[in-house]
Amino acid sequence: MKHFVTAFLVILFTLPALAQTTFSIRGRVLDKVTGETLPGATVQVTGNGKNTGAGADADGSYKVSNLPAGTYTVQASFIGYKPNTQTVKISTQSVVASFTLASDNASLDEVQVVASQAQERETPVAFAAVNEVKLRETLSNRDLPMILNETPGVYATQGAGGGTGDSRINVRGFDQRNVAVLINGVPVNDMENGQVYWSNWDLGDVTKSLQVQRGLSAAKITVPSVGGTINVLTKGFDDKRSIVARAETGSNNYQKYSLMLSSGQLKGDWAVTAYGARRTQDGWVDKTFDDAWTFFGTVSKRIGKHTLSLTGMGSPQSHGQRIPFGERIGVYSNEKALELGATPQPGGDKGFRYNKGWGYLDRYTLDGNGNRISHGQEVVNERVNYFFKPQVNLNHFWNVTDRLFVSTVLYASKGTGGGSQAAGSTFPTDASGQDNIQKVYDDNYKNVRPDGQRQSTQFITNLVNSHRWYGLVSGFDYLLKPSLTLSAGVDARYYYGIHYNEIRDLLGGDYAEGTGNLNAAAKPRLKVGDKYSYYNDSKTGWLGGYGQLEYKTPLLSAVVSGTVSRISYARIDYFRSKQVTVDGKNYDVIYGATPLVINGQSYTNADGHYLENDWVNITGYSVKAGANYNLTEHDNLFANIGYNSKVPFYQFVFNNSGQKFKDIRNEGISSFELGYGISYPSLKVSLNAYYTYWANKSSNSTTANPAGGTIYNNVRNVDARHMGIEMSVAQEISRRLQLNAAISLGDWRWAGNGVLNQTDDNNQLVGTPDTPIYLKGVHVGDAAQNQFQIGLRYEPVNNFYIRPSFLLFTKYYAGFNPVNLLNEASRTDTYRVPTSRNLDVHLGYDLPKRLFGDKIRLGLKGSVLNVLNEFYITDVPASTSATDPSLLQGFFNRGRTFTVGLSATL
Repeated sequence: MKHFVTAFLVILFTLPALAQTTFSIRGRVLDKVTGETLPGATVQVTGNGKNTGAGADADGSYKVSNLPAGTYTVQASFIGYKPNTQTVKISTQSVVASFTLASDNASLDEVQVVASQAQERETPVAFAAVNEVKLRETLSNRDLPMILNETPGVYATQGAGGGTGDSRINVRGFDQRNVAVLINGVPVNDMENGQVYWSNWDLGDVTKSLQVQRGLSAAKITVPSVGGTINVLTKGFDDKRSIVARAETGSNNYQKYSLMLSSGQLKGDWAVTAYGARRTQDGWVDKTFDDAWTFFGTVSKRIGKHTLSLTGMGSPQSHGQRIPFGERIGVYSNEKALELGATPQPGGDKGFRYNKGWGYLDRYTLDGNGNRISHGQEVVNERVNYFFKPQVNLNHFWNVTDRLFVSTVLYASKGTGGGSQAAGSTFPTDASGQDNIQKVYDDNYKNVRPDGQRQSTQFITNLVNSHRWYGLVSGFDYLLKPSLTLSAGVDARYYYGIHYNEIRDLLGGDYAEGTGNLNAAAKPRLKVGDKYSYYNDSKTGWLGGYGQLEYKTPLLSAVVSGTVSRISYARIDYFRSKQVTVDGKNYDVIYGATPLVINGQSYTNADGHYLENDWVNITGYSVKAGANYNLTEHDNLFANIGYNSKVPFYQFVFNNSGQKFKDIRNEGISSFELGYGISYPSLKVSLNAYYTYWANKSSNSTTANPAGGTIYNNVRNVDARHMGIEMSVAQEISRRLQLNAAISLGDWRWAGNGVLNQTDDNNQLVGTPDTPIYLKGVHVGDAAQNQFQIGLRYEPVNNFYIRPSFLLFTKYYAGFNPVNLLNEASRTDTYRVPTSRNLDVHLGYDLPKRLFGDKIRLGLKGSVLNVLNEFYITDVPASTSATDPSLLQGFFNRGRTFTVGLSATL
């Protein structure tokens, strides 16, 4: 009986398999670097008389059914990725075959040479990538850099301005002036100061991928990056045909509407992508309104071995900002002040949304009888940023032979705009702590001069910072042998900056007295639009070249590269006294003064030319080498080393009076990195350690000169040492649950003392030359040195996801001015900002049923940022109070906000 029961059970469980004649192959398709799903990927199954396939759904899953037993070739493919193929054998049951796809540089022609995307288990640098799916699901209404906080070693905040587009980002403790940012391989860091103004672009919806290369990057162009490189790649030739419409709304009256059209590959190898968006909101910080349009378009054409691509983009915008100097903590919250050891402020507790820089105004007039005629109340912002920077790129890609590839991009942009601020003197405040704009208006309106004109003593000006920028990046890759590639190219740029201060709003007056223009009357009467206090242009020329030799086998990848660049600066000042040149010598000709007589010839100011400095030419270079060794099919080890002789920015060459600083020297950055990686289809781990030494780091600031005018503080010979370890983990725990985590621990300190030289407006030394400053051992401020992040993506049911992400930053020291450390006793760390923590939650649902003849798919998504509504300091301006917590000034994060959106895809 016992044997009968056993036999019966065996037959019972075997019969279904014996009866089953067809089976299935199922699995998931994931991004090899990020572990993110790739919805829409194609899986093709061939063999045993079958040629069939399926598409991956919203979570990257696919299933091919009705397959008889046998051996099959299964290939997964996705636009912009290298196909991956497996051979599977079906005998008595269905099988699982999952794929991870790597980005295919060959299909991303528009950035193949100049963007240099790092590849897993090949490129010897530490990097992290965010693919299109994660961008769509988690960006919400934030600036693009904010999504990178989940990357180890990155610290991004909304910035001191507090408005949309004011974000800043630090990588390994280096601010974005020293982080190269490329959009489709084109550099966008300001050529004068290295800054990146994220308000110039709103590319979240058209970004295909976002990659951060930390430390020595793989970028081949001559970009003097110290912290790393951020590559933003937008949609282009390889996008499939689609129409996507989105509508979003959220906290603070956030509204955004966008439409994107992608033609896919058309007949004759044409492709077109067009995108437009409209965005408005009130802003979380008081009166930091946002008003922006965005356009993006690209047209591509393949002609034999050539591909041409024309791309245009821009985002005309204006947004309100807060005063960038910060407030005492008690002004926001006295409870928070006591918690942080700061002094409570009388009349404080104005809330974390507080922004002093705005007020109400009625621009009334008086009739002939002195009766007041009201014109209604309006809000006037002291600080408004407005800018429009359209940019056009023309790319040409040429597969000359199967061994030679040439890439060229020509680009041009014309930026116009600036930002406003109070002028004359600091605006008074009313009882609520806001700018008392009405009092300013009243005082100006009453200030009637003998000639009947009203003089404004307080008003608002625009600090205009416009430019014209042209560039060329051209390079080639030549396959010397199957494992060896030679790359070389040129990077040429020209930048013309236009800088002046102009009257924006006279606030009740008819004119303001001008200052600073030595080629006009001492106190000219200025109207709205007239230039005030300064007016100068800058010229920056850049000519660089690079060379690289890369060795690549399945086991070992190695690269050695070098760059050299000649950077030239010049300055034209329209407000300094004009000059005449006689016998090769320049003479000032003072406006209104007695004519200058030289060799019997009289010269007046009208005969002179504007002061233009001679070109200052400085050469910089970099060398780097690295190697990656694949220990096994799952483990790899990499290392890199390099040195960068960095040319100082324009602001370290000329002072505000147009005088050239003395003893200008390059900064030297040495860097070493060692990393280890683990790569499985369901698990990715990256662990790396870095050491960066920055020698002769420069900084400058200004203070008032007791004798009148300005003192320019120039700090040199300061060294800084940045070292740390970073780890990231991405794991697919199950088909429905994925985990990602990041940890970085840093120790960034000033490694040596430096010297201070102070000059006046005439570039004459003030005080003792080479005054020592004492920095050694002091922590580098302005960013959190330690970071911990963990996030999940969970699909409880098909087509529905929820993504919580927890982020913690600690060991953040306030920024400070080294001018304050002029003796050994003053050497001290600045205030250590308390640990911050933040929880965000993102969720979405793709409706399973299609509408209108199976053509339109609807999707819902939402985000709640700062779910716990906790407040913490994100930015501390450099100030003398940064070492004393009782006087601490700073800015806080945004409170809890939400966005919801609906998308329709055809």
